Order: sequence, then structure tokens, then C-alpha cells
Amino acid sequence: MINRVVPVVLSIMLMLFLLSIFWRDTPGPQQVDFDLDLEVDLNIMDLTLVQSGPDKKLWELDAKQAGFMRKENIYLLQDPLMTYFGEENSEPLKISASQGRIDQDSGTIHMWPDVEARSGGLYTTAEKATYIEGDAHVLLEDNVFFSGRGISVNTPRALIMLQEDTIVATQGVRTSIRDH
Repeated sequence: MINRVVPVVLSIMLMLFLLSIFWRDTPGPQQVDFDLDLEVDLNIMDLTLVQSGPDKKLWELDAKQAGFMRKENIYLLQDPLMTYFGEENSEPLKISASQGRIDQDSGTIHMWPDVEARSGGLYTTAEKATYIEGDAHVLLEDNVFFSGRGISVNTPRALIMLQEDTIVATQGVRTSIRDH
């Protein structure tokens, strides 16, 4: 009896272990330790990437250090700073974090943790930021807090609307308005 139960128990434990690895390795931002030897094809110091439109620079991304993984077509970033240039007379939006990842195939930039964003008198913090090429917004998630212009707002999620100079807060919004 025990000889029949042990293989079944071991099989179940192996399946649970593999399932936990699958959930942990699904797409989305993952922390990377740059002090470890990464299996990257190219190590880059002081990386700068620029996205331009027909008549102007749309955004620029600088990183202190990056690793490029050719097979996955992904950049892993340390201390990324993304600057999004809006209209000619508006102040650019600057977003920084400790870590980041660029998925070249999907045109997605993930930044995490300790995300900070500044633009037009607003200061914003969050745990995650995601920009998808072609979208007109940056998604901020987890402990989003922004202040300035006489307000302060806490929310789990917010969208920075890139072409409208607005922030849309969603889910459980708490707001405080102060007089100047």
C-alpha cells in the first residue's frame, strides 16, 4: 500500500512545485539582481533609447546599466529614467524606478519598485509603472500617491494620460484638497 501511495504523493508535490514556478515566471515585471551574473547576450553601461515620431522626439529612456537578452528580445534595466515629451510648451513627464524591463516585441516598458514621476507641478509615487507603445497613457499600480497643485490622492491604480496632462485615478480613491 505504501509503495503505491508514495509515487502519487511525490507526483502531486512535483506538480505543485512546477505550478508555483509557472505562476512566478508568468509575464510581468520581475525583480532582477544586477549583482548576479545574468545570462544576457550583451551588458550595456549608460543605455539611452529614443522613440521618435515624424516631427519630434516622443520619449527617451536612460538606464545606468542594462542587459540585453537576444533570444527574448528583452532589455533588463537598472535605474531607468523615462522622459516623455508632450506638447511643445508643456513640461516633460519624467518617470524613474530602481529596476525595469523593455520587451521589444510588444513595445512594453515595465518599471518597478520605487516608481517616481514628475510633471507640471505633480509628484507621483507607485510600486509599478507600465507603458505600452502606442497607448496614450502610463499605468501606475500599487500604492499610487500623487500630490501637487493643492491636492493629494491615494489610489491602487492610476493612469497618467500623456496627451491630456491629466491623471485618472481608479479604485478606492482617497483625496485631500488644500487651499493655497
